[in-house]
Amino acid sequence: MSKLLYANFFRLWRNRLFQVGLGFMFFAGGWLVFQQYRQLTGYGAAVTLDSTFFVYTMMIGVVSAIFCSLFLNVEYSDGTVRNKVIVGHERTAVYLSNLIVNIAASFLFCLSYILSNIVIGIPLIGGLTISLRKVLLILSGSMLTTIALCAIFTMINMLIQSKAIAPVVCIVAMFLSVAFVSEVQRILDEPQYYFKGTENEAYNNAYVGGAKREMLEFIYNALPAGQEMQYSRRNTENMDQMCLYSTGITVITSAVGVFFFRKKDIR
Repeated sequence: MSKLLYANFFRLWRNRLFQVGLGFMFFAGGWLVFQQYRQLTGYGAAVTLDSTFFVYTMMIGVVSAIFCSLFLNVEYSDGTVRNKVIVGHERTAVYLSNLIVNIAASFLFCLSYILSNIVIGIPLIGGLTISLRKVLLILSGSMLTTIALCAIFTMINMLIQSKAIAPVVCIVAMFLSVAFVSEVQRILDEPQYYFKGTENEAYNNAYVGGAKREMLEFIYNALPAGQEMQYSRRNTENMDQMCLYSTGITVITSAVGVFFFRKKDIR
């Protein structure tokens, strides 16, 4: 396993896509900070680093989907996976080493964004105003979500050998998931009453309650895309559930991936 990890990380540091991903996340973090700075200097708006610091949670899903797909599929197209098995490496070790390097790369993408916010954001618009405890909670929770995403993408790419199909499945699934959860979030954000507590109080017919609301809340908390949205909004109300779901997704997808990869006919 150690030899597999060494080979994977050696290839990672030299991978152009990985380098581009780090640069993109750093640039994105700095650009968002600069937009807040323009609001501060141009309009005197009250801005803080809070509004940009956790936006990486909304970006890492797509970035990770692209990176994991292209990074792993090169191993299939180049025959690297087959060669690793031929020389005697256990298939489980091959699978897990790829999962670990995907997780490490995704963590570094997040770190690049955060570093940009710290280096550029603090001098321009000041530091965070939320408590350190909440910052650590969101960081730890978002990392669990990132691990779950990497587990899903690794499973798909290790089981679908086609270089053309696997990336499309991962990327399209991620975008559809984000679009679907955005609609779920919009529905859940509908207030039950308009102008509550006033003479003009009125019931909102668009409000969803009962069992349907419970189902939507389950989807919102269980899907990694929904977790990303909540962390980006600095919402830790359902964090216990989200962490549990992320852990479950990671364990289940990894177990399924290893099981079928061990039986897969590698060409």
